[in-house]
Amino acid sequence: MIRRGTPAADVEPDAGTGDEERPLRRDAEVNLGRILDAARDVFAEQGYDAHMEAIATRADVGVGTLYRRFPTKADLFSAVVEAARRRTREIAEEVLADVAADEAVFEFVRRCIAVPSVWRDTISAPPWASTRGTGLVQIAPLLAEIVERSKDAGTLRAEVEVTDIVMVLKAVRSIADLCDTPGQKPSQRFLELTLDGLRPGHAAPAHPPLSVAQLAKILNRR
Repeated sequence: MIRRGTPAADVEPDAGTGDEERPLRRDAEVNLGRILDAARDVFAEQGYDAHMEAIATRADVGVGTLYRRFPTKADLFSAVVEAARRRTREIAEEVLADVAADEAVFEFVRRCIAVPSVWRDTISAPPWASTRGTGLVQIAPLLAEIVERSKDAGTLRAEVEVTDIVMVLKAVRSIADLCDTPGQKPSQRFLELTLDGLRPGHAAPAHPPLSVAQLAKILNRR
């Protein structure tokens, strides 16, 4: 099983020594967080054609600062994806540590959906090589443990697989990205209906679940 833990943020320390170095490093980390949050939101709102200048403005950093950190939009996108993967792993670890088994899988899905959208993949695939689906390899062991705990607790259907949970997340996120407004959130209605369908008391599905290879193909849009 993959060991739990989150890699440290990829932050290069600024030049300096002793006490003078700490504020600079802290500023660099703050700027990196702003850039990644801004890129996540701008990609979600405008798609992958969004200008780097718009991201810098949203992050309240200079364009030069943005390009020094991320020379290309593809580099920035990769960093946004990795940040999302880290957060998903953190959610899985938190659920395994703190949530009762009977609610584990349902709480995992709800917490993942509550995180701001990373990309609006229902509209377009990125115009550069993407490794979005490869993150499944990192999260799958943790998610499998969450799924098994809820099955053992009797609150999750025996037929449910990890790939089913990932597709629930993708479907709900797609609705949220396209249809949710501050006043109405149809994605939440779909989420609760779907979660109810994952509970025992239903006839077994007539068809097999997606394989990991099929799911990766969907996530990578290939």
